[in-house]
Amino acid sequence: MKPLNSLAMWESIKKTVGTDSWESYFNKHGADGTLLDTDDNVSFINPTNDKAIKLTYDPSKKSLIDYWLSSFGDEESGSVEVLNIYYRHQDESLPLIERLIKDWPNEG
Repeated sequence: MKPLNSLAMWESIKKTVGTDSWESYFNKHGADGTLLDTDDNVSFINPTNDKAIKLTYDPSKKSLIDYWLSSFGDEESGSVEVLNIYYRHQDESLPLIERLIKDWPNEG
């Protein structure tokens, strides 16, 4: 299986943005803990503030990055706010994505 560009992006983000409280979220893992996602995307949740980040690598995107907020769940079970980020080039996108997510978990 080819390496996930989105996981490499997350590993780069972890070096500069505090990600200690983020946990794997809706990712498929093998018995050894390796991510098994077939699409090049990964997601992580911060359960203390019910926010999640989904990173998707898509080299066919025309813009460097696209992003939007969505929500998952409902009021009864609890809603999670999700920052969806699609990007096409890791090195160029990294500073923009870091800036996007650095303060976002503390908003709202």
